[in-house]
Amino acid sequence: MSDQTRDVVNELLKRMGEGDIPAVVALFADDAHWEVPGDPEVVPWVGSRGVAGIPDFFQTMGRLTVRELFEIERVVVDGPNAVLIGRARVVVNSTGKTIDTPFAVDIVVDEEGRISRFYMFEDSLTVARALRP
Repeated sequence: MSDQTRDVVNELLKRMGEGDIPAVVALFADDAHWEVPGDPEVVPWVGSRGVAGIPDFFQTMGRLTVRELFEIERVVVDGPNAVLIGRARVVVNSTGKTIDTPFAVDIVVDEEGRISRFYMFEDSLTVARALRP
């Protein structure tokens, strides 16, 4: 299962890097859970969403920020579970403030080779502060 998980995660990163959001969504199980904790009243792209809401995450981030850096430092795979460790840096268009945060993503790949869980951990306080004037 670890090889399948690693292949799916590598494909996810490839498609995200290409900006091919429909292809990203195609990697997810129909009942997958996507979550980036935080207050969506302050940070519009955070919160829980199903598969149909995944494109909105990327569209909202793309509309409200300019990406300067998104790098994966490490991928740890154990059976159906994967953890991505990385760093992201974006500039918020409305405030000009920079969000520079380490992050971790907890991913679960089901037996059919589809992502059933995507849970991102980041410095949500720094993110929220960057969106406030």
